[in-house]
Amino acid sequence: MKLRKCVLLFFLLFVSLVTTAKTKTMRQQIEWLRNERKINFVYDSSLPLDKPYKGKSLQNMTIQQTLQSLFANSEIDFSIIGDYIMLKQKTEVKPSIHTPHRKEQNDIKHNYTLSGFAEDVNGERLINATIQDMNTGLATMTNSSGFFSITLPEGTHNIRCGYIGFDDKQEKVILKSNVHLNFTLKENANIKEIVITADLNSPLMTTQTGKHSFGKQDIKTGYALLSSPDIIKTLQRSSGVASGVELTSGLYVHGGNNDENLFLIDGSPLYQVNHALGLFSAFNADVVKNIDFYKGGFPARYGGRLSSVVDVRTDDGDLNHYHGSYRLGLLDGSLQFEGPIRKGKTSFNFGLRRSWIDLLSRPAFALYNKSSSSDDKLNLCYFFHDLNAKITNIFDNRNRMSLSVYSGEDKMSTKDEYNDSYSTSYNDKDLTKNDFNWGNFNMALLFEHQFSPKLFANFNAVYTYNISRYKSQEDNSYDNGSNVINENHYEHEYKSSIRDYGYRMSFDYRPSPHHHIRFGNDFTWHFFNPQTRNLINSYNNSTGNDTTSMSSKNHYPARECSIYAEDEMILNSHWSINAGVNASLFSIHGKTFTNLNPRFAMKYQPYDNLSFKASYTSMTQYVHKISNSFLELPTDYWVPTTEILHPMNSWQLTAGAYFQPDTRWLISLEGYYKHSNHLLQYASWSGIEPPAEKWDKMMMDGKGRFYGMELDASYKSGNLQLRGSYTLSWNQRKYADFYPEWYFDKFDNRHKIDVSAHWQITHSISAFADWTFHSGNHITIPTQYVPMPNVPEGKPSENSTSDFIYEKPNNFKLPNYHRLDIGFDFHHVTKHNHERIFNISFYNAYCHLNSMFAEVKQKQDGHFYIKNHAYVPVIPSFSYTIKF
Repeated sequence: MKLRKCVLLFFLLFVSLVTTAKTKTMRQQIEWLRNERKINFVYDSSLPLDKPYKGKSLQNMTIQQTLQSLFANSEIDFSIIGDYIMLKQKTEVKPSIHTPHRKEQNDIKHNYTLSGFAEDVNGERLINATIQDMNTGLATMTNSSGFFSITLPEGTHNIRCGYIGFDDKQEKVILKSNVHLNFTLKENANIKEIVITADLNSPLMTTQTGKHSFGKQDIKTGYALLSSPDIIKTLQRSSGVASGVELTSGLYVHGGNNDENLFLIDGSPLYQVNHALGLFSAFNADVVKNIDFYKGGFPARYGGRLSSVVDVRTDDGDLNHYHGSYRLGLLDGSLQFEGPIRKGKTSFNFGLRRSWIDLLSRPAFALYNKSSSSDDKLNLCYFFHDLNAKITNIFDNRNRMSLSVYSGEDKMSTKDEYNDSYSTSYNDKDLTKNDFNWGNFNMALLFEHQFSPKLFANFNAVYTYNISRYKSQEDNSYDNGSNVINENHYEHEYKSSIRDYGYRMSFDYRPSPHHHIRFGNDFTWHFFNPQTRNLINSYNNSTGNDTTSMSSKNHYPARECSIYAEDEMILNSHWSINAGVNASLFSIHGKTFTNLNPRFAMKYQPYDNLSFKASYTSMTQYVHKISNSFLELPTDYWVPTTEILHPMNSWQLTAGAYFQPDTRWLISLEGYYKHSNHLLQYASWSGIEPPAEKWDKMMMDGKGRFYGMELDASYKSGNLQLRGSYTLSWNQRKYADFYPEWYFDKFDNRHKIDVSAHWQITHSISAFADWTFHSGNHITIPTQYVPMPNVPEGKPSENSTSDFIYEKPNNFKLPNYHRLDIGFDFHHVTKHNHERIFNISFYNAYCHLNSMFAEVKQKQDGHFYIKNHAYVPVIPSFSYTIKF
């Protein structure tokens, strides 16, 4: 009997030991999920995670089922925030022995404000970094100056700061009064440890619709057209954006025109945003820190354009070390250098980009002219440059000042010289010269001041100068060797310019974690000078001479002022809203226009991984660009609304759903409807220079309606990132003086698909690919060829001529457009710790010739046919970059 009991006891002990050996703890299950399922957890080391897990196998469960099973009947709560799972101890609410009216003074806790800045180790302020309190779950985000403010209860708090591409940092803060704290983050985090910070700038978390933020890693993707990274072409990959004509940096957002986009560089407006007729954008990617792109609901702090806002912020410069880079590309090169002037206090950042097309074209044409037997000598020279310079000085933790300067310029000149000698006695000489020059000069003086832990302000003085200049000269002389028989001289000069003087005041007030109030005032004094012309024509021969000169100019001074206020409110754990208004005033020639543009956005987030948003936005635009082409030409000019025109205005409704099924995926679906009134279209074209004199009397006033749906998805896992977007859109316009019904816009691309991938193949090799597809652009072609009636008979006869009939604008769709771009980066670190990057890129990798335009032609037998023109093949390019 005793033996039987001993055997039974031993068996039970053995089974218990075996069962215990096979049972994993909660901590081991978390480690397994982290390795196998790539799930990141957030928890304090004091949590009781060493207890055994006795539930079902987690092998085939969803993430939600896994978490519920793992932490069932435990003392641990979990929540999904962005890409991370946050764990915390369950809190029990104990019944109080005190009545509300008899609460002791010791139980009353005060609120205090934690404020400061997020920056990297070089002192560069981080925009849109997330600050979160681990204890309460309250969070906030840094503004465009890297400033944050969060009000928390008195006591001890664990504060984490996170920013994409950087290691998170945690600080323990004891709040007994207001505290100022700066977070310094290290770049290039490769550890797979537990992090807390969700990305509050994610479309899942923000209240605003249609906002996308881009950092350096989004611009420098591994692919670049002609080896030059391009901000505008990066934005063209976004859903809801049409790119226009191939190779150009067009930006047609939700059906709007190119001039309906507000471009800001450090708060200063930029009028000319492209080089080489749109081949390159005017932004140097080496100095750009962050881009906020709004295509849907605009916050109230932005105004003046109808379609989009592109807010570009440049780097301040390293406060502690000298370093930089230079890049040699196929058609251009760049140099960037930054460092301290006073270590830890004053810094500089300098960037220069210049094309060297002229360095190649000059000797090429010189060799051609020397070797050619023709009497015709031809020269062509073109180059562009961008210069960015910034000086930043830190006075103390509350005061900072920076001076930002941008200069961009295109220059092109042609010279055609012809000499012909009919005999030894007579000479005929012809000379034709053309000089084009266009560009910007921008200056912004920014002063940042923290009035209190809750109130932060920016004061910005801005100056903008935009110029387009064109000069042509023709000389012809005919002589007999000793006397001029005939001599002609013709000279034509054209210039358009804008000068803006203004200031911008913006205040950032955060009274509590549930309210983020912004308010401010902008004022701009515009000086428009479209088409100052000078004309000289002289004639000289043996009988006399005659000279004619003529000049004209246009001058439009105007004042524009706006006041705005907005409040982003968190109503509860599910609801948040952003409500605001932008009131604007525009005065010109004694006429004053006033407009009130309300803005409203709302978010409902029933679960941590799902949110729904809707917004209403009203916009007004007072300036317009006059152009006779969809290309960026130096003969284009900007003009203001005058006393006989209405300002352009539009309103837009946007709604969407945003879903994050797990930490690797983010999916969003947005729909929009936009209606525009008083869209201006020039009705009288005259060569390449539409006349600016009385331009406002030659305008057509129309309207537009634009609507569609946008589906976006992104996937991140280890070394692979995928992005995809699909746009279904309708873009229509109506000008009663031009055509009585609605017709499709030129860039009404019904379907647009963009798929991109970034793969870090090895530590030193990365690859990028982007495939884009969209329905063809629209063009206008004739539908009939009929005999025209004679005048005054009013009917065709034997002597009548025939002509084409155009029944409807943009009545023909070109073939669908698609292409593949790929690029590779090869990294190498030298023994001096200098990074070298060799990039090779291929535009239109599978060489699909896409349509540029089409025309109607007639065969010899009288039949008509449409001839399609497609020219752009695969374009390889390369660049070599050294960082020092």
